[in-house]
Amino acid sequence: MNTTAELEAASYATWSADESDVVGGWHVTATAGVTRRINSARAIGAATVDDATLHLLTDWFRGHDLPLVIRETPLMAPGTSEAVRDRWGFEALDETHIMTNATGEGGPQEVQIVPVNDRGFQYELAGLNHRSEADAATTHRIYDRVGDRSVGLWIPGKGTAVAVRDGDLAAIFAVAVSPENRRTRIATRLMEAASAWAAKQGAQELFVQVLRTNRPAIELYEGLGFTERYRYRYLRPQPVRGTA
Repeated sequence: MNTTAELEAASYATWSADESDVVGGWHVTATAGVTRRINSARAIGAATVDDATLHLLTDWFRGHDLPLVIRETPLMAPGTSEAVRDRWGFEALDETHIMTNATGEGGPQEVQIVPVNDRGFQYELAGLNHRSEADAATTHRIYDRVGDRSVGLWIPGKGTAVAVRDGDLAAIFAVAVSPENRRTRIATRLMEAASAWAAKQGAQELFVQVLRTNRPAIELYEGLGFTERYRYRYLRPQPVRGTA
């Protein structure tokens, strides 16, 4: 079973940023605002939490037309996490579960395995995941970076998913089913096909990331044998309150 650090590394290797840097001990990434994970700051261990660093981080993200958001994971030192909340006054946005499962064999015959940047697949993927044209172009760059380590899982007109391998781990992203085909086991078949593909590529463990509030997805993954490994959350500056 892979460690939290290995899962975290794989999450950035399979869904990578356009630009990254280190500011005051913080790892920062920017990717045209597409998904918070690669448009946020994170600490591995301890990082500086003072006014000067806050200004540096704010300026870095402002330079990329992004707000400052901190990604708080189990790899962040507790003292750093507490200081972000207490000294900087940040508040939690939401919470995400990382869930894992062993890869499997077989896979439904109806699921097409296509290159992740196949034009027809990408068109349907963008539509089902409600991506704008600009966001779709950004995700295209992300998928270009993983090349032949990725694959599209597709039941045309019904559902899409993406699997990306990183060593003995494989990530599953963008599982989406058309409204008229929900509750018909389409998502289950996509997941089973992704698991079988990953096993053939040499991956031993799958991981998914799902919002704590998305109970139907969590229940789907639990039904397929996934278990929670850890959680992370996003922190942001508290909004300025108006005065009476």
